[in-house]
Amino acid sequence: MLRYLRIHNWKSYYEPVEFTMVATRERRHGERLAKVGRSRILPVAAVYGANASGKSTLVDALEALRGLILEARPVGAMLRLTPHLLKGAGEPTSFTIEFVAGAPRPDGAVEDRTFLYDVVADRRRIHRESLVEVRSRTEEVLFEREGRNVELYGDLDEDERVNAHKTVIADNETFLGVLGADSEGVVSVAYDWFARHLTVIHPGAEYVHLPSRLDVDAVFADAMNAGLTRADTGISKLDFEDMSVGALSIPSDEVDKLVESLREAGGTVMLSMSDGDHTLLTLDDDGEPVARRLVARHEVELGPGAEDRRSFSLPLREESDGTRRFMNLLPILFQLRAVDERSVFVVDELESSMHPRLTEELIASFLDGLGPEGRRQLIFTTHEIQLMRSDLLRRDEIWLADKVDGRSVLARVSDFADVGVRKDADLLGFYMSGRIGGVPRV
Repeated sequence: MLRYLRIHNWKSYYEPVEFTMVATRERRHGERLAKVGRSRILPVAAVYGANASGKSTLVDALEALRGLILEARPVGAMLRLTPHLLKGAGEPTSFTIEFVAGAPRPDGAVEDRTFLYDVVADRRRIHRESLVEVRSRTEEVLFEREGRNVELYGDLDEDERVNAHKTVIADNETFLGVLGADSEGVVSVAYDWFARHLTVIHPGAEYVHLPSRLDVDAVFADAMNAGLTRADTGISKLDFEDMSVGALSIPSDEVDKLVESLREAGGTVMLSMSDGDHTLLTLDDDGEPVARRLVARHEVELGPGAEDRRSFSLPLREESDGTRRFMNLLPILFQLRAVDERSVFVVDELESSMHPRLTEELIASFLDGLGPEGRRQLIFTTHEIQLMRSDLLRRDEIWLADKVDGRSVLARVSDFADVGVRKDADLLGFYMSGRIGGVPRV
């Protein structure tokens, strides 16, 4: 889980800003908060703000930090960092993040390990970097770096492989990325949090495994169909229907290459078309290509009897943008609700193209069943103001991004308790009046 993020000189954020998922003393919905050591961690956070206020920039910061650690780069390649162009063009960008990762134990259980990672870099090189394990009463520094000089501590200092890595570290490589990808132990636990448990989703993103998983995973297919039906999308079932191979919207010579590859290696090819269609290409028992297109089946009641029901199917490109957005976000819920699943999903413009009811259904389904042992989070940016009037979110789960003198700033709604924003306050009224910021100045 994400506990804390601090960013400095990143795009529209110049002065240091802090975003935390550590809960305040507020009691509302306290039963769903995760208990990690002595602190309580929030499972959800919504970030509001006017256009160009810095909401998406916060999401981009997490993605940039993840890229610094995970991406392989040739020596000398530029880093994907953008400082504040007016005030910080000649200064490095810094990220500090504290997070809870799951470490496997010999008995098969998973235990919480809390890390504090700090990195300072510009587009050419890493200036400083450190990784610390935060324990209940102490902190253990694992490594510290200044330029190319890396200082190791504890067991890492005695590891020959780790010492070999520190002697050849490149200017544009993070030591966490190099060491985490090529080792086991405590550093790999921190690395895996970025690699396997932090997911950033932008508007228009698709769950690319949707067709193939629907085809082979009956439990997943049933859950998807139930979710789409419960949300009143009009879809009763996602299914496949045969189509002519010649009707595929790709050149025939490309189809021939795919068929030849299937004959050599077997398996299934998933085709995602630019028009939004998804098709699975396989071979039948005679070695001939078979194409099956993913469609949405609808059932319409024309009367009270079963004989008065009619059904029809539509290709996915014919469904509304909001329905397709909801369809691609639903797998988040199923992954997060798996047994002992530890994931942090950061979604930019969660409600993009979706009806407010679908947005509320998605968040409510995510929060359902959470408790002190839960280790999953959903952090999203949004303009859906009706969520402020629902009973879904606590005050410390709502953030406001605003622009002040050309710089983005962040504030949590719970910070405004001294001006009347208490637990029974009309949050929507306060927000729309502009008294707590985050709304366009028109």
